[in-house]
Amino acid sequence: MLAVSMPPIAAVAAESRLWGDDRYETAIAVSQQLPAGQPAVFIASGADYPDALSATAASALVGGPVLLTRPTVLPSVVAMEIRRLKPSSIHVLGGPAVVSDAVLRALEALVPDTDRLYGADRYATSRTVAARFFTTADTVVLATGRSFADALVAGATAGRIGAPTVLIDGDRASLDVATRAQLKALKTREIILAGGHGSISIPIEQQLRTEGFDVRRLGGASRYETAVQLMDAAGDEPPAGILLTSGEDFPDALAAASLAAQTGSDLYLTRAACVPTAPQQQIQAAGSAPRTAIGGVSVVSDRALDNVGCGDVPPVNPAWKTSGFVFSTTVDAPYTNDPPVDVHDPVQKQLDSTGLRIVNMGPNGSRVDHPVAYAQYGISALIEYQSTGDPIWLERTLRHAVRLEEMRTERGDAWYFPYLFDWTYAAKNLYSPWWSAMAQGEALSLFVRLYEETGDERWRSAADHTWLSLTQPRSAAEPWATMTDQGLLVFEEYAGNLPPLKVLNGHLFALFGVYDYWRLTGDPEAVAYLDGAATTVLEVMPEIRVPGGVSYYCWQDDCSRRYWQNPTYHVIHSGQLDTVARLTGDERFSQWASTLRSDWAPVEMRRFTESDPVQPETTDDVVDMPQ
Repeated sequence: MLAVSMPPIAAVAAESRLWGDDRYETAIAVSQQLPAGQPAVFIASGADYPDALSATAASALVGGPVLLTRPTVLPSVVAMEIRRLKPSSIHVLGGPAVVSDAVLRALEALVPDTDRLYGADRYATSRTVAARFFTTADTVVLATGRSFADALVAGATAGRIGAPTVLIDGDRASLDVATRAQLKALKTREIILAGGHGSISIPIEQQLRTEGFDVRRLGGASRYETAVQLMDAAGDEPPAGILLTSGEDFPDALAAASLAAQTGSDLYLTRAACVPTAPQQQIQAAGSAPRTAIGGVSVVSDRALDNVGCGDVPPVNPAWKTSGFVFSTTVDAPYTNDPPVDVHDPVQKQLDSTGLRIVNMGPNGSRVDHPVAYAQYGISALIEYQSTGDPIWLERTLRHAVRLEEMRTERGDAWYFPYLFDWTYAAKNLYSPWWSAMAQGEALSLFVRLYEETGDERWRSAADHTWLSLTQPRSAAEPWATMTDQGLLVFEEYAGNLPPLKVLNGHLFALFGVYDYWRLTGDPEAVAYLDGAATTVLEVMPEIRVPGGVSYYCWQDDCSRRYWQNPTYHVIHSGQLDTVARLTGDERFSQWASTLRSDWAPVEMRRFTESDPVQPETTDDVVDMPQ
């Protein structure tokens, strides 16, 4: 039996529910919000989700609902709904193994203009649907075909903006050839990736950017957050209504995306008993927009329809200790008299034919993208250009900045520069992808200085996006670089699957990036981060120092042993402390620098490069890190 709340969703004045005794009847309840005389009906199997997901954007473009069928038998209630709709055509999604020829013949008896759209698999079917209804598409939405949630809402967003949705295997390291060819045929300029980093891989994102597409990733730490970001991208107009559907299973939700796209409604995912924080806040912000649950109370409860939250408040960076430091804009900026790398060193700083730094730190010595190496070379090449005026150094600076821009991944509006190779230290494995506040801070310095040198707004925008990466809270599923630990602000150099290492030199290089951004913008939030980061340094120096010896690399509990004493980083620490003393005018940093030099100083030491670790002079029993 159907239980349908009428009239059409855009006119519903109060909370309502569209549902039926099963998934087929629920889809009909949704379809009945549309008047008779629809241009088309899209038919997909109710036994699985991929083909129905492919139809959403097309149904919004053409007009008409998505209805579900059993694989071998057309339910009589579905036939009745088709008779009511009186469509001009029917499009069946999926091959004979998905929707049988018997069902196709039954549909042809109802509407002679019935065709079948399918490919060898779910991905080919989605490409076939896109090619059938879109001759060109400036924007294409890509969603993983391995799960339903992201693609479900992606279809609603695509339908609202008039773009096709194409399913891809998001776990792959590269985009398949057929999809790349279709993007070319559609003359696509912009790609929206629907889903976080667990849905569509970073290498696919990087590949698309490198090939010249304008790529936006819309994804959060959960499917509920991803749905909110996707709906935000659908437009700025207030929604005509709110459709609330299950984020835990697909059947009742399949028809909802098409209705959302065609009625200007927002589609949000929910748990059965309550609404997660991200959609709950969006629903509250929508004010009096009518809410409609898709499905019975077992999948979207009355509490969820009432927008009762689950209490899963998103993490925030709590307040951290500060000291009231006053930073100066009139002193020399970091790196001014001591570039991070020697750009004239032909052995350690090899470049490829495009002028990009070669770093062989992947499996079996394979080449990898290394964000710190790129940022440090870019900063140093820019300093060389400013010293000599030779344009080759500006070209090399731009080459490294562009590669950072291409290799980025996004968390909201923030840019992160990922490490896509594993690393082992202290018998612990740091698995790809991982993140580094040091990379974020040094890239920030590079972008700020490029903007100051060239006046190109491209680099000011890059700086703004990169700055945001240092303000976002720690996340178990998404990129992060900053945390508060025991009341202290920490810029974490090795943010990934392992416990934070709390590395002093990485923390300070990130501080330098924040300083450069503050020097450019005067952003008061940047001052708070600068103050907190500098305060942390003074607080942890007693843990870093080894009286009469080489200082420790980091300050977590495991760091107070000989393994973490490295002469190279000891020298870096003292130089960085001198820099912070110059920026703050506080002599305590200079005193700590002098103390470290009194504890230990090398007779002679080769120039250090963060991207090319060196072996210490005094012992083999110390850590050798990738940065």
